[in-house]
Amino acid sequence: MNIFSITKIRANELKTIIHYTGYIAIALGIMTIIPIICALIYDDAKIYLNAFIISGIVCIISGLLMYYLFKEKNIANLSLKGSLIFVMSIWGFTALFAALPYFFCGDLSLVDAFFEGMSGITTTGFSMYDCYTFPYSISIWRVLTQWLGGLGIIFLLLVVAPSSVSLKRLYFAEGKTEQMTPNIMHSATIFIKVYLIITAIGIILYLLVGLDLFDAICYSFASIGTGGYTIHPDSVNNFINPLVQLVTIILMIMGATNFVVHYRIMKREWQNLHKDIELKAMFSLIVIATVMLAISLYINGLYNYDIITIGRHSLFQAVSILTSTGFASTDINLWPPFAYHILILLMFIGGSVCSTAGGIKIYNIMIMLKAIWWETQRMFLPKNTIIKRKIYHDKKKREINEDTIRSITIFILVYILIFVFSSLIVLIYTKNFEMAYTLVAASMGNTGVGPAFINPGISIVVKIVLIIDFWVGRIGVWPLLLSIVYLTHMTKSKVDNIKEKI
Repeated sequence: MNIFSITKIRANELKTIIHYTGYIAIALGIMTIIPIICALIYDDAKIYLNAFIISGIVCIISGLLMYYLFKEKNIANLSLKGSLIFVMSIWGFTALFAALPYFFCGDLSLVDAFFEGMSGITTTGFSMYDCYTFPYSISIWRVLTQWLGGLGIIFLLLVVAPSSVSLKRLYFAEGKTEQMTPNIMHSATIFIKVYLIITAIGIILYLLVGLDLFDAICYSFASIGTGGYTIHPDSVNNFINPLVQLVTIILMIMGATNFVVHYRIMKREWQNLHKDIELKAMFSLIVIATVMLAISLYINGLYNYDIITIGRHSLFQAVSILTSTGFASTDINLWPPFAYHILILLMFIGGSVCSTAGGIKIYNIMIMLKAIWWETQRMFLPKNTIIKRKIYHDKKKREINEDTIRSITIFILVYILIFVFSSLIVLIYTKNFEMAYTLVAASMGNTGVGPAFINPGISIVVKIVLIIDFWVGRIGVWPLLLSIVYLTHMTKSKVDNIKEKI
């Protein structure tokens, strides 16, 4: 006999989810104006102009239908279960809407277009395009989806939709574990303002180091959103210029830094920032990884033992991978195994919480390491000794309780289990263990850099597995777990009902 029961999502919750998905569809439809303008200015082929016009119309009509068929009178507050499923579904629908131009222009099949859309909106950066020369309209759309994905779909919803839906639950369900002010709407508004300011700074910096306006916008979007999509045939050559490299490093770090920190700095509240556990860990990881990479490259004689070149590439790639951006200043597939696997470890770690980066997140890793240290201490101390479990984060010392440690432990464990399971499936088709786990690590870490395996000809099974990995890497494991548990329970209930009738 069941000792608990998982209730179905209420009809009003489903109507609420569909209604608010309509807002996002309309917003994306309006945003197709940007690539349409680019297509007209830069005289792209008519097929691309038409693809964005059709996509915009489809998004807006779909959004209006969802909005009006499920009117506001049916809107209900979402439960935690409903919020998690809403987050899971809205990222899927957003990826589908983002995929439409790739499909309507004829460049990609529907599945490949969805792969491209999900890779973009989750800021992963893997691409189904077998070339890297894009029309201007496609280029701006690709980086725009990454920029929006870095912002977060729920943040976009909070801007365009009324504040009547369960804002706090949606905010935390999307993986945002911190807020700048007690009011969620106010926090979201501040987040967006900070995001816009940093993006503007990025565009100005790129212009100052010699990029034209279009390239400056595209690389700023991709760097701040930690997406890594390229817009030129040879992305490596874009970062030969040391100044462009330096600007890109700064912007990638800014994108992967907790936006609460940016807010504190803008308010001139930078006292004791150097004590913040997450900030200290991020810069320590960058320094340690850069040194280890440089030593490995030097010992193996790469770049003719040129210390400056080795240092530049080591720093750039350490930052690019840790921040889950995936830009390349060189071909890392030619690096020695030690250096290559340092980068894979960085893919798992990722950037800060409440940033645009993917991965397990530095904060979670540090809490896990602290928990191991606290537990080890406890073993060597008298039984009744009380250990103070405190860390310094966001201007104050925080008490870390057992529930927090347990939640983070389960999160990391599930993340690793999904990685192992996905790697085994991909291994069946790649027949290369290193390639399989690198692809999955890059997908779950939303890094999008790895072996040259991704192309339209790969198995649809691999495409689906990687799409799910993009998805999970961006919004976290909880929405996926809830969906699996919920669907399993509902299926079991239906089977039991059929058996009873028989």
